[in-house]
Amino acid sequence: MLRQCLRLAMMLVATLLPGCASLTVVDTTPLPQSKLEPSGSETISAGGYRIDSVTRVRQIPDLLILVAMSGGGKRSAAYAYGALKGMGQVTLPGDGRSLLSQLDGISGISGGSFTAAYYGLHRDKMFGQYEQDFLYSDTNAYIYGIYLLPWNWGWIADPTVGTNDYMERVYDRTMFHGATYEDLKALGRPIIAIGATDISYGAPFLFTQEGFDIICSDLSEFPLARAVAASNGFPGLFSPITLTNHAADCGGRVPGWERRVTAEERRNPLSRIGTQAQLTNRYLDPNRTKYVHLADGGISDNLGLRVAGSMMEYVAASPETIKSLGYDHLRRILVISVDGQGAQDASVAQQKIVGGLFSLLGLVSGGQIDRYNFETLSTVSSQIKGVVRAIQNARCSEGKVVYDTPCDDVQGELVHISLAAMPDSLQKDQLLAIPTGLSLRQHDVDLLVASGETAVTTSEPLRQFLDNYPPRPPELRRATSGQKGPPGS
Repeated sequence: MLRQCLRLAMMLVATLLPGCASLTVVDTTPLPQSKLEPSGSETISAGGYRIDSVTRVRQIPDLLILVAMSGGGKRSAAYAYGALKGMGQVTLPGDGRSLLSQLDGISGISGGSFTAAYYGLHRDKMFGQYEQDFLYSDTNAYIYGIYLLPWNWGWIADPTVGTNDYMERVYDRTMFHGATYEDLKALGRPIIAIGATDISYGAPFLFTQEGFDIICSDLSEFPLARAVAASNGFPGLFSPITLTNHAADCGGRVPGWERRVTAEERRNPLSRIGTQAQLTNRYLDPNRTKYVHLADGGISDNLGLRVAGSMMEYVAASPETIKSLGYDHLRRILVISVDGQGAQDASVAQQKIVGGLFSLLGLVSGGQIDRYNFETLSTVSSQIKGVVRAIQNARCSEGKVVYDTPCDDVQGELVHISLAAMPDSLQKDQLLAIPTGLSLRQHDVDLLVASGETAVTTSEPLRQFLDNYPPRPPELRRATSGQKGPPGS
């Protein structure tokens, strides 16, 4: 009875205060029939925000570069920002173009999603602007405001409005200004893949059109700020971002890769593609999944690398897909993992009292960062090798020489750029001790940015990969200049 009275009182306060119910919560919209592909096609819908539909502007056609930005709050966001700065200074030997200008895709998880999405929308205008818009700002103050300021209490009275819906509004007002995925698509590559976690299945959920296809939804008008809010929805602190599944409107369509998964692979618990097919089928069946509830992406993939791995596997889904998308041009694949992981504060094991809310959140989320990194790095390294073999097979099915190069001249590399890999020093200890959270001292932000920048410009594995990148044959040089090239170039 007391609980009911308390809830009634809170509802009364919420309805009387101006602005409490003014928040508009965006949901998914079904794919229009005009965008649906015929049943049996390779994709459920045509076009949209997916890697093969997003225009190549300056990218070299025989080189694919993907960057994965890890979770870790504003610490990882600042470190990833520095890494982008470093990529702007690294050039391809004999070419003169910066590594940054050649990015095809950036995946962002949790804290890394801020940097990925902000760069995707603002591009080079980011540099010198991102600090003021986000890195230096006191984001924790907005979080306190959601819980302490009465005009933000609409989430108490309305079960369809959550605390993370208010954070979406903050991110949109300060960084994204109404931008949608249609705006990102118009800017061309790199494609920005924001990852969250579906708490119903404990699995990654990706904000690309491939991810929205399986819930028969159109990503184009979805707010960028809402995807970032979902990726940063720390459980317990923020409510989930909920999407409606419209799979019933797609007439039983399934993606082509799913149809090629064998019954044996589906039964094999150690088959990655079989497990992915089973998960996808849960979304494709509207009776099993009516809603998708999304929380922090770091729960399922704190490095953001599984997103990059999924993008690569789509590229190499089949020989026919490789050729139809023009990826038989590819000779070099580079995946850069930008990992802003910190150090867990072991001193709490000697204390009876842990600390306040944000201290506790920092400890819990920080402890997740290093937990599954080894397995993720190992998995993605294996995926890269598989993609290289698939592209080699597709090229060699055309002949021993393809585009003036040996058909098997395809290589891939995973380069891990991380705070933990810094040489031991007092500064390293200071950087690793910076907590996971959404408000940092300006001095700490500047140290993290400088560290990420230096880590990229001095990375020996990255330099070795680029030094071994072969000169492009005449055919590909003509493709770059627009005379001939793969679809979308």
